[in-house]
Amino acid sequence: MKSFAIKKLERNYELENFNYNIKGFCYPIKKNKAGNLKIKELIIVNPDIISSLICYNFNKKYQKIIECLFNNSDFKEDDDTSGTNLMLALDEVARLRTIIINKYKYYLKKKEEEELLRKLKVLENELRMKIIDFKLIKEQNLLHNNIEEKSKSR
Repeated sequence: MKSFAIKKLERNYELENFNYNIKGFCYPIKKNKAGNLKIKELIIVNPDIISSLICYNFNKKYQKIIECLFNNSDFKEDDDTSGTNLMLALDEVARLRTIIINKYKYYLKKKEEEELLRKLKVLENELRMKIIDFKLIKEQNLLHNNIEEKSKSR
């Protein structure tokens, strides 16, 4: 993987006008990470760096969704927070898929794009199975509670 370093110069230079039509990936920088450089965004031209950056950001979001899946894998709670969390995770998977298809298809190679979409499809199937299991367990608990109430009232 190629890397780069930003070195601090002794003198202060200011770029007043930068109107080149460079085609590349625009990467915005957060204010607290830019520090004293006052950089708003970077335009990355190298395809290897672009694909590495996109895959890195995708993997961070993917790991968060997987953590959500494993944190809500037990359905012992009476409230449906785990069900809503699973639905939110499913929405996030759909959002990531549309971002990859619409925004990143110009920057990623076909093989990388297919791999990311395949990962999302597997995760989506797992989330759907968990949601179905959650609904079945909730329905069984509701049925069990109704049967107990009927037996107590007699």
